[in-house]
Amino acid sequence: MTMNKRLAALYVVAACILGCKEQPVSNKEKGAAPPPTTDTMMTVADTIEPTQIASWQAFEQFEGRYVAETGMLEKEPLKSRIEALLAAESPAFAERFDVTPPVELENDILYNQGCRKHYCGGDEAALAIDMRRDVIYIGIAVNGTVKMFSERNDSAFPEKLLRWKLKFPSLN
Repeated sequence: MTMNKRLAALYVVAACILGCKEQPVSNKEKGAAPPPTTDTMMTVADTIEPTQIASWQAFEQFEGRYVAETGMLEKEPLKSRIEALLAAESPAFAERFDVTPPVELENDILYNQGCRKHYCGGDEAALAIDMRRDVIYIGIAVNGTVKMFSERNDSAFPEKLLRWKLKFPSLN
């Protein structure tokens, strides 16, 4: 390519780049009203923030590993969200993860269950995290009586958690 052709091509590219830039619009033009000083958007309880969803990706590494080995229940955001969801029931939940199977991940649902040593069958707990919808579900069995918890009062409990609850049929 000759120098003149290169120079001409450079001028065309520069003209395209400069021509594509939008001119700033002033609020004073044509009597436009100034933008509102406050946000007029209504917040919705089921709004999902991308940072929360992205934070669950780190929990995928726990699949096939044991809760005690990974310290999963002590990791954020899970720890603070469990405490907020369960409040006074939080210690009862944590002590029921003495004996656990490996963590399972299926269809974006992270699941695990556990029991107190020597009290399996009566004092158990289960945890399910819907990582796609960013909702935590918990079941706690105390002396065979089950209480179910979910964030945002979501009643669409994952199937594994509902099957876990059926282990205590005479008391539910």
